[in-house]
Amino acid sequence: MARILITNGDHAANALAAHFPDAEILIWRDVLVEGPVPGGIGDERLADIRARHIEEAFGMHDVRADFTRRDQAFSRINPSDRVELWFETDLHDQLQLMQVLARFHAQPEIPALWLTLAAPPLLQHIDEMAARLAHVTRAQLAEGVELWSAFRSPDPGPMIEASGAEGALPEARSALYRLLEEYPATHDGLGRIERNALLAIRDGAIAPMLAFRHYQQTEALPFLGDLGFFHRLDALAFAAHPLIKGIPEGGIAQASRTKQTLEYANAQIELTENAHRILEGQADFVKLNGIDRWIGGAHLNDFDVWRC
Repeated sequence: MARILITNGDHAANALAAHFPDAEILIWRDVLVEGPVPGGIGDERLADIRARHIEEAFGMHDVRADFTRRDQAFSRINPSDRVELWFETDLHDQLQLMQVLARFHAQPEIPALWLTLAAPPLLQHIDEMAARLAHVTRAQLAEGVELWSAFRSPDPGPMIEASGAEGALPEARSALYRLLEEYPATHDGLGRIERNALLAIRDGAIAPMLAFRHYQQTEALPFLGDLGFFHRLDALAFAAHPLIKGIPEGGIAQASRTKQTLEYANAQIELTENAHRILEGQADFVKLNGIDRWIGGAHLNDFDVWRC
């Protein structure tokens, strides 16, 4: 019988490996908060879509190969193994937890599953989390499937319903509620991250990295990494009617491919007049620029724009 710890991110994985040298660590790296996560398709097709988006958006390499290694490791888990799910309570980790629970639910034989959660960063709470490890209940397993399906729905209705209900995975439901704030708002067409990014720049964050640090302070449970934040800046900078000036040509993807991420992070940026108009309630980002963006399984475009 093997002891297998599933977690997100190399920092958490390295910390867990140091604490539990006899355990196997399986890292779940997908940034599900970014890009398409459509429903109605199998795991292999979804991995193709996810890898292509991550490579194009962030300029990363070999993402599909990493997913293949992850899935192969997952397939080697035996029903006799002890599997521990170590995740943070933020949006990024909770989406991964939903996916992992749904994957196990689909297995013909399910190993003994244990779960422990903590606010980020996980590596500061390992002893406390170890003491709180508890069996995954049938209700939690079924709820993971329900919430994963709601997240991948082609419209936000199921996610709205799930986020407002009580259940066996309250942190996951709270995470979906936070995700709904990324839909364009009715008053300005911006999601919460976009709006706080613009406010950070308006208030003096004159470089992408400074804006990112300012933005992080606005999240009770920080979940978005710097590359994800920079990708959001790119969408605002390269729109038909830009809101940000000074972002390097090609955005963070090009900077990553050419090893210029430091230059990108420290580029001098400022808001355009359109950005000031939007922040003052005089314009709407979606009306100015249209939209072509995914939130989970919902594809927001000029013909189907849901607002929250």
